[in-house]
Amino acid sequence: MIVIETNISHVTRNRDFGMVEARVTLFAKTKAGQPPHSVIVTTHVPARGGNLRARLIADAIGLTRHLNAHATPGQRSIAA
Repeated sequence: MIVIETNISHVTRNRDFGMVEARVTLFAKTKAGQPPHSVIVTTHVPARGGNLRARLIADAIGLTRHLNAHATPGQRSIAA
């Protein structure tokens, strides 16, 4: 998966658990030469510890790759 652009929206902070939740939209291609498509993932990461934006994007990419790798035969991929 080749990520071209990202957009983060609907960001909320849960102070009780110290987490930040956000909706991450990835504009990506599955292979070079294909048109980009959007993938929307809701994810959460700890509120502390480095660049929050980068951690949200990295977690969204990891979730998308994991879900696509575990798709059953004949099932439409998550990032299609």
